[in-house]
Amino acid sequence: MIKYSTLLLFISFIFLILNGSSIGFILYQERLGDLFGITLFCCTSLLGALLSSIAFENQSTYYSNLFFYSHLAVTLLPFYYYGISAFLMKL
Repeated sequence: MIKYSTLLLFISFIFLILNGSSIGFILYQERLGDLFGITLFCCTSLLGALLSSIAFENQSTYYSNLFFYSHLAVTLLPFYYYGISAFLMKL
């Protein structure tokens, strides 16, 4: 039987692959528009961080810390992209 924390880490890993490889960002932006796409991207990334932090309470492992901090870093990527594009448009 799969442990509860292992299942949460697996779901968090799926969200990390989806958002971290920019597939999620492109799909959300293309299908849902700018504002709702960024909102959904950030919400799924923060949901993955929440799932890994719940798994961290039950079982403190290297992967739960890695997934938690990776999700927090991935959450900031759309704002970085928009900041760089706004800066480059001024040049």
